[in-house]
Amino acid sequence: MKKIVLTLGFVSCLLLCCSRSANDPMSEQSIFERTESPVYSSPIGLAGDPSILKSGDSLLLYYTAEEGIALAYSLDNGQNWMRPTNASSDFIALEKRPDAWDNVLETVEVIKVNEEFKMYYTGYREGEGDTPQAENYEIGLATSRDGLRFERVAESIEAPIIQRDVSNDNTLDRHAMTSPGVVYENGTYYMIYAGWNVADNWTGPNAGIRILGATSTDGIRWEKIAAPIISPSEVTYSPDINEATLMKSEDGWWYIVFSTDRSIGIARSNSFSGSYQIYPEAIVDPLFEWDSEVTAPDGIIENGKFRIWYHGVKEPEYWPWLIGYAEADYPLNWE
Repeated sequence: MKKIVLTLGFVSCLLLCCSRSANDPMSEQSIFERTESPVYSSPIGLAGDPSILKSGDSLLLYYTAEEGIALAYSLDNGQNWMRPTNASSDFIALEKRPDAWDNVLETVEVIKVNEEFKMYYTGYREGEGDTPQAENYEIGLATSRDGLRFERVAESIEAPIIQRDVSNDNTLDRHAMTSPGVVYENGTYYMIYAGWNVADNWTGPNAGIRILGATSTDGIRWEKIAAPIISPSEVTYSPDINEATLMKSEDGWWYIVFSTDRSIGIARSNSFSGSYQIYPEAIVDPLFEWDSEVTAPDGIIENGKFRIWYHGVKEPEYWPWLIGYAEADYPLNWE
């Protein structure tokens, strides 16, 4: 994702949330190394779907929390994480709304364009999914001038800004749209998202989860790309893909870092719409007691490093949700 600098007004308000010593072990896996311990945990054990925004010498971490989309930040390149205003609980940047179309919020992406923070998120009304297999996730937008507190744009108050195609049961995003990843470049917004079709209990002709795409000139009105960006059949080491993020490097590569059934993979292309070359093995696998499953990555490319954050969860309880970290030298050793 293209990350743009912001100046934090709350740097004097520090609360240690989770720390990573420079001496913490890193485990090598594929072309990435990952920390053996989580790098961030929330007060109640629910920190998922990280979105990372580079901010001068600081990092902002937006994540799925119990009451909405929460925020933490780091002043030391991700070694230690704090919450604004000395919050002892999750600092909520965007609150969920009872009785609204988005009374549950998840899978967030925050970028900054022309001094305005834009938060793309998925929301749904809990318990009202069209099928038992998926909630009706769709994509909303909220904005902020300071990156701390967000308000929904007018177009996102009563309805999502990007909606599922419910014209028939076989559309690629018929049942859910999750995990938006957004890059802004030269007047155009580029988005990927996970499109879900679960028709006939996952047996319909287009059933499955695919990485889909859309573009916009204003960040609000979007035109979907008809063909999938990445389909599950292209990932040879896993039968499933889902949450993903979009990144653009200074040397011109488009990267998609994506979840599989239990692991995290990566793909690249010299154009947004593809085709994408998929690295032939996972770059992050579950290795430790706290992360039986790893998913929902986001990242930045800076100072010769490709850095990704993701959430891990322990089975069989599926609790707690914790944030992990992995990195690789950049350019990547793709061969």
